[in-house]
Amino acid sequence: MTDLSKQACPCKSGLTYQQCCQPFHQKQQYPTNCEQLMRSRFSGYILQLGHYLFDTYHADYRGNLTPTQLAEKTVEWKNLQIIETDTLDTTGFVEFKAWYINENQLSCLHERSRFIKLDKQWLYCDGDIYPEQKSGKINRNDPCPCGSGKKYKKCCANIIS
Repeated sequence: MTDLSKQACPCKSGLTYQQCCQPFHQKQQYPTNCEQLMRSRFSGYILQLGHYLFDTYHADYRGNLTPTQLAEKTVEWKNLQIIETDTLDTTGFVEFKAWYINENQLSCLHERSRFIKLDKQWLYCDGDIYPEQKSGKINRNDPCPCGSGKKYKKCCANIIS
């Protein structure tokens, strides 16, 4: 596996992986707020870190999910956009848009996630998923939401083969 330490963090924070999500994934420290946990979980999905995703999922909400199931790559995650976040003492939420490619189509998971803090650790509980229409229409000349820096028409609009 390639050393990701010096590369851009998959969560799109603008930091390197070493400066951002790696310390959480390696259990060197806990996220100090809901947004950090959200970002580290997004990176965890990209890196297929099933045990990390399982360990940061509140036991009362994960049902019968296993680390193996959480590590399965079901879509190609492309970009994470944080819309709003609120971290209180023991609860919080993060509204985000996570862009992904599935069946040669760019789609968006738009969710308002709930978190709870137990002892020193933030845990994901569940979330309200918004209809994809709420995410807004992507115009051909808009920046591509995948985070490539290209216009949508020159990027993910052309994925369909």
